Amino acid sequence: MDTDKPEIQKPGIATVISIGKDLISLLRDIVLFLLAVLLLAFPVKLNSMLVDAGFKEGSVAGFKWQSSLVNSNQALEEAQAKITELQKENNNQVKALAEARALLTDPALKQRIAKLEKDNVSQKESTGLVQDSVAQTIKSNVTLVEKSQITFKKSDYLVGLQTLGISDAERIAINNKLSSDGYGLDSITWSYPAGERPSWFATRPTVFYYSASALPAAQELARFMKTETRQDFAVQRGAGLGVDPSRRDVTLFVHFIKD
Repeated sequence: MDTDKPEIQKPGIATVISIGKDLISLLRDIVLFLLAVLLLAFPVKLNSMLVDAGFKEGSVAGFKWQSSLVNSNQALEEAQAKITELQKENNNQVKALAEARALLTDPALKQRIAKLEKDNVSQKESTGLVQDSVAQTIKSNVTLVEKSQITFKKSDYLVGLQTLGISDAERIAINNKLSSDGYGLDSITWSYPAGERPSWFATRPTVFYYSASALPAAQELARFMKTETRQDFAVQRGAGLGVDPSRRDVTLFVHFIKD
């Protein structure tokens, strides 16, 4: 007696294809996200500003950075390695799908896999271009990294003392103390009468610095000024509109308003 047998279907093929497609899309999105972050955060045209600007601590896609060009360069290298790792995983998934395609007879599924393979080729080309850009950025950063690792002596710093409501004699006396302590003196130093406060003058005693690397020196100078004047000094990064760009690392201005 003939017995009707139901057609046996290969279980899970459509599911495997669907999951594979989703996985590849996810990997591609991760890669594109990393690349977008790199392009926005580390464009080559901003290299000249990195040392002065610094980077506040943060995290993107598992990579952490702190306020130093050295760490940011390491983050670029780690990101580049991560992109390569993701690309390898992506390639493995596409290879697995290609092997699955060879076992399929459904034209629609074969077409879907073929499209995924084509998308992967385009994505690899785009990734390669950005990786080349990242490599060039790392190479360009070498000089800046070396610059960021330079340490300055106290005598390298030029201090410009500006006072409000303080006599020239007292300002000169403070300059002499600064010089005796080992600081260099900037040629820009002036005493303003109490009733003639310039619009750009600080509202409280302040030490201004103009480069991230100069912050520790500014803090040390603020402590020195407090010892000499018995007043607290704020430490603030200045706009530096009148500061020679080549000397931002070593220029410190002091605004002193006597209580």
